[in-house]
Amino acid sequence: MPLRSTEALIVETTSAAESLPDPIAFPQRTHVLVNTGSATVVWSSVGATPFADGGGAPVATLSVVPGASVQVQSDGVRWAVKSPVAVARRTFAGTGVSDASGNAVFTFTPPFPAAPVVTHAVQTAITDVTECRIAALSASSVTLNVRRSPAVVVLGLSVLQVPIPAAGVTVHCMAALSGQGV
Repeated sequence: MPLRSTEALIVETTSAAESLPDPIAFPQRTHVLVNTGSATVVWSSVGATPFADGGGAPVATLSVVPGASVQVQSDGVRWAVKSPVAVARRTFAGTGVSDASGNAVFTFTPPFPAAPVVTHAVQTAITDVTECRIAALSASSVTLNVRRSPAVVVLGLSVLQVPIPAAGVTVHCMAALSGQGV
């Protein structure tokens, strides 16, 4: 774990353990800690409680979750969290067409750190009743399955048949990491 004594902006992409210099030796120094990786980065420093969290409580380490960043400043004793730095909300939006099985697969690049919240909509010229639902969901992809229920008229009554896969339907997908603010 490298000691970050000279950088002001530190962007982490792969490391999960980092260290800042002694806050006593660098009063008033400010660092912006950015995590663009897929694992939580845990920051340490010199002393038993070298950090003061956002509420001012002394803590031994500071964790920065994927997609987040934090600004810290030495108050001469600890690295104090000045404020979380605004980070754009991690979202995914895509459009696809269902295959012969009625599936439309969307791959999240890069993957979310956990399975996201997914919403979807269909756009089709089919006049039959259509439904779209999540068939599989992970941090790296979602499979949406589209089915249609053709109507049959029997003795003047419209009856829906058993749902069948709907091929060629345009599917819109939106995904966002759960718990993120706007």
